[in-house]
Amino acid sequence: MKNSVKRLKFLVIIIAIATILFVLYIHSSVGRQENDDENRLVVVSPHPTEFVIPLIQEFENETGINVKLISCGTTDAIDRIIADKDIDVLWGGSLMTVEPYKDNFAAYKTLNRAIFMEEYKNVGDEFTCFSNVPSVIMYNKDIIGDIEINGYADLLDPRLKGQIAFSDPSRSSSAFEHLVNMLYACGNGNPEQGWEYVEKLSSNLSGILLPNSSQVYNGVANGQYKVGLTFEEAAVTMIKNNKHIGIVYMDEGVVCTPDVICINKDSARTERARRFVDFLTSKDTQRVMASDLGRRSVRKDVEASSLVIPIDDIKSINVDKDEVIAKKSEWLERFEIIVKEEADE
Repeated sequence: MKNSVKRLKFLVIIIAIATILFVLYIHSSVGRQENDDENRLVVVSPHPTEFVIPLIQEFENETGINVKLISCGTTDAIDRIIADKDIDVLWGGSLMTVEPYKDNFAAYKTLNRAIFMEEYKNVGDEFTCFSNVPSVIMYNKDIIGDIEINGYADLLDPRLKGQIAFSDPSRSSSAFEHLVNMLYACGNGNPEQGWEYVEKLSSNLSGILLPNSSQVYNGVANGQYKVGLTFEEAAVTMIKNNKHIGIVYMDEGVVCTPDVICINKDSARTERARRFVDFLTSKDTQRVMASDLGRRSVRKDVEASSLVIPIDDIKSINVDKDEVIAKKSEWLERFEIIVKEEADE
């Protein structure tokens, strides 16, 4: 009997110790999770990872905030931040692509905006301009042969049929920017007149549309395609990586559009998100971005990179932003029909 009582007491003590240890473990685990959450910021971005990672690392070193990066195309990035309140920041996407979704973003006006060039100040408070992004054509010097590329017209060369890399404008903001660019440039300022060119280009695309913008610049750089419709910084990055790439600023005219940073209106980490916006638009960050990463700053006090030509040497053209936003769905649908018809032939 005495032995049974002793065994029972011993068992009770073991259970009590185990319970205490379990509670301490759970408390410690929760504490770690809370601590992780206190230092966390979730960012979704369509920018190339080789572009964003150096800036993210510097932000983490400077602030102690841990950034979780989700990389995907612009349309997917917008869909994700709208659907998931745990995503705090959308970093990337052109203003014309993102602006229709402004009701999903929190207003924030960084103090750095006072130093922005005038054209980047007058946007809604839901958007902070980050960089100026010209649309360009890139080509592979090793396989282009004697085909001369100076603008959109040269993409109609029959020798380029099936050799042009272009992503789906409904999924990629850089591709949509190119669609807008060619409509205005090839329509002499009237986008309706630019559709004749789009139909001709579609014939040379052979119904091929890539699912995201990274496949465009990587495809050209790796020799899968002779030419591609992309954005300036992507082409510059390929050159920095010793790829034999040429960059063309279209003779017909180039649309330069700012890409933006937006804070999720449902974010529970708004202050950290604001610090991220301030960091990315600070003079030091924008200077590094321009000098080392090949992007054009939106600030007055940051010089352009030596990796890109002066903005005054580019034949820049303006577009009617309100018209573009109003007709975006119509234009995307029309483009899809043209490409599908070409693919079915």
